[in-house]
Order: sequence, then C-alpha cells, then structure tokens
Amino acid sequence: MGVGELSESEQVVLLSLVGLLARADGRVSEGEMSTLEELREAIDPSRFDRVRDAASSLDSPDAIFQAAGQVKRSEATQVIYGTLLGMAIPDTISENEAKLLERLATMWGLEGPLEG
Repeated sequence: MGVGELSESEQVVLLSLVGLLARADGRVSEGEMSTLEELREAIDPSRFDRVRDAASSLDSPDAIFQAAGQVKRSEATQVIYGTLLGMAIPDTISENEAKLLERLATMWGLEGPLEG
C-alpha cells in the first residue's frame, strides 16, 4: 500500500502530521521539502487541494493527534508512520520529532524509532 491508496481522511492526517513534524524542530529541511513534493505527486491531483486544505484546518497538535487517532487501518498507520520516519531520518531526529513519533507509535501500536 502506498500514499495514493490511503483514503482521503487518511491523507489529511498524513499531510497534517507531515506539517507538524516539519515544524517540530523549528526548521523545514531540504529533505522535508522533498517529502512534501513526493506527497504532492503521490496524492491524486483531483483531491490534493482538498486534502491540503483539510489538513491545514487541523490547527493545533491536539486536533492533529485526535484525527490521527481515528485512523484504524493497520496498513494506513504503517504507511503514514513510515512516511514520517523516512522524513525524519535523513536529518538528526530532534527531541520534539522523537516525541511526536513515539506518541504516534504508542497510539497505533507500532514500534517507535527509538525502541528495540
């Protein structure tokens, strides 16, 4: 399963989490910008603007994590988490990024980046 196969609501969660992760360390790196461009290409062009607008309407970390908690499909959580982890790894994972990833891993029952 890939990003293009996520439901629209799952893509909204993905984009909102990507934005949150990109801001977690106070700067947006070249690698993070590259991930954003890859997502733009992976999401159906007919729905990208709608997904982006819905993601930006989640205006706080709590709202974003509440939406993330609604993602129940294991395949979707793995795709979303894998995208976020792939985005964070090229740079040093900051403490704030690690906390975000660990919170998601716990919520979704996944192995966190700093575990095992």
